[in-house]
Amino acid sequence: MIGNLEYTIDELARVADTTVRSVRVYHERGLLPSPDVRGRIGYYGVDHLSRLQTISRLLSRGMKLNGIRELLEAWDRGDGLAEILGVPDPPEGTETAPTETAAAAPVLPEYMRNALAASDPMEGYRLTNPRCWDLATRLLEAGVPTSTAFGLVEQFRTDIDHVVDRCAAELFFHLAGKTFAQSNHSPDDRTDFETNVAIARLMTNRAAAELVDQALARHSVPPTADPAP
Repeated sequence: MIGNLEYTIDELARVADTTVRSVRVYHERGLLPSPDVRGRIGYYGVDHLSRLQTISRLLSRGMKLNGIRELLEAWDRGDGLAEILGVPDPPEGTETAPTETAAAAPVLPEYMRNALAASDPMEGYRLTNPRCWDLATRLLEAGVPTSTAFGLVEQFRTDIDHVVDRCAAELFFHLAGKTFAQSNHSPDDRTDFETNVAIARLMTNRAAAELVDQALARHSVPPTADPAP
């Protein structure tokens, strides 16, 4: 190590309590920036160490490498909290009351309108929203017309978007953003923020999945047979 600021790959792996093979895998998967190569030796700095420690923490909390890469890429681009969390800000002047939202007919996004006009409309869902494609396919197999199936799926998506827009920003602010906003924004603070964001997103996803499953269970009771005359 040079001046306690640079590491060879062996030194980096040892300090980060990982393996050289893992470091190389993270390079190949795009999670870790390349080292500064001088001669035939690559040197890593404190930013590499911080990034590597973040990756290890996120892995220990159950995140997959692809998800970690997307999170780190968004952070490196300088995306705001909403973009990193995948929660888009609603356009100005488009806020509606919950009752109006529930009653409004879904507005199909442009890619879905294009899909409906195509010879194979399901291709639009398959490429952009594979899980929605699964649901739409099952509806079609049940005999629901294509436009109706898309409308039902888009209504479901729109309602979920509104729920997230109303709740997620405050949830993530308390779980991750508030502490970072009050910090000195040091590299360690940024690392803690990345970790807290990932944990908050994972916890919220799990809570949302459980609540949706409970709500769906209330609508999954077999219909009662008509009483005999």
